[in-house]
Amino acid sequence: MAQEINTPESDILLAKILNNSATTEEIIEFSEWIKDYRNEAYFEKFKEMWNVSEDISYKKEFSGSHNSDRFVSYIRRSKLRAKVRRAVTFSFTAAASLVLIFGLSQLLFDNNFNSIKVVDFNQLSYSTDSVKVELNDGQLIKSLKSAEKSLTNLEEIVSSQPEETQIASPKVFNSITTPSGERVAMLLSDGTRVYLTSNSYLRYPSRFDDDKREVTLVGRAYFEVKKSKVPFIVNTSDMNIEVLGTSFDVESRNTGISSSVILVEGSVKVNAQGKSQIIFPDEQISLHRSSKELTVKSVDSRMMTMWKDGVLVVHGQTFGELIESLSSWYGVRIVNKSNVSKTERFNGRFDREDIEAAIKAISISAGIIYKIEDGKLVLEDL
Repeated sequence: MAQEINTPESDILLAKILNNSATTEEIIEFSEWIKDYRNEAYFEKFKEMWNVSEDISYKKEFSGSHNSDRFVSYIRRSKLRAKVRRAVTFSFTAAASLVLIFGLSQLLFDNNFNSIKVVDFNQLSYSTDSVKVELNDGQLIKSLKSAEKSLTNLEEIVSSQPEETQIASPKVFNSITTPSGERVAMLLSDGTRVYLTSNSYLRYPSRFDDDKREVTLVGRAYFEVKKSKVPFIVNTSDMNIEVLGTSFDVESRNTGISSSVILVEGSVKVNAQGKSQIIFPDEQISLHRSSKELTVKSVDSRMMTMWKDGVLVVHGQTFGELIESLSSWYGVRIVNKSNVSKTERFNGRFDREDIEAAIKAISISAGIIYKIEDGKLVLEDL
C-alpha cells in the first residue's frame, strides 16, 4: 500500500529524488509511493515548489543528499506549503502507475536493468499517412504530413478554399481525417476552434444553418465553441452534445468501451439512451456501451485535456487501452506479447516527443521488457 502523503519522511524522499541523490532502494520506494494518484498530484506541487523557490541559494546550499532533511524542513516552513496541501484533492488509488518524472525511468533502468539489451529507437517505424481534408464529393483538396509530429494548423487550409466552396449550400459537407500520430487544429465558419487528435474524423458543413450548428465526430476532439444563440451540436454514434458556447472534450471511438464528454467551462447538455444530462465544469459524463449506463464524476478537466497541448494523460486505463492510446499518440505499431493482468489500471503523462521515456516507464511499471522488430515495438514478459 502506498505510504501516506504529506509526511516529513515522504518529503525527504521527494527531495532526494529531485536532487538526484536517491539510492536504488529509495527510487524503488518512490515508484511504489507514486502509484497513489493523490501522491502523484502532491509530487507535482512539491516539484513546482522546489523549482520556483525564491531562496535559490538556500536550495543549492542544501542540495547534497545528507542535507535533504534540512531542505525539507525549510520547505515545510514555507508559505508555499499551504498551497501544496490545498492542491491535493484527488482520491484515486491505482494498481499500477506510470512514472515519467525527472528521468526516474532512466535511473531505474541504469540501476536495475543493466542486463537488458539496449534498444535503438531509431529503428522504430512511424506512420507515414497524411491528414486528409475532403469535400463532400470525396475530392481530396489537401494532404498534409507533419514530420515533427507537432500540431498542424489547418486554419489557412479552410480559409484558402475556393470562394464558391465557402459560400456553398449548407448541405455541402467537408471532412477532416487524422491518421495515427497526427493532430490538427482548425477554425469552423462560425469561429469555433476544433482540435482533432489521432485516428479521428470530423464532418462539418461549409456553412452552418441559421437554426443550428451541427458536426459529426468519430474519435476525439476538443471544442472551443464560439458563443451564439444558435446551438452547437456534436453528434457521435451513441450521444449528442448541445452547447451555446463553451469548451469541452468529446471522445467516441468505434473500438472504445465507452463514450465520454469532459467539460472545461460553461455547461453542456448530453443526450444519450433517451436521457438528457447537464454537466458542469470539471465533470466527465460517460456512456458505458455494454451496460448502457450513464455516469458522471469529477475530474481535473485541464489535466485530462492536455493532449491538445502535446501531453497525453491517461487515467485508469487497462494495459490494452494504454497500448492502443500510445500507438495512436506516437504513430507506431505496438505488439503486446506480455501477460499483464487485465485488472491492472494505469495512470501516466506522456510527452509528445519522447516515446523512449514513455516505453521505459511502462516497462518498469508493468514489469515487462521491450524490443523493436521490423520497425514495430514488441512488449514481452520479463
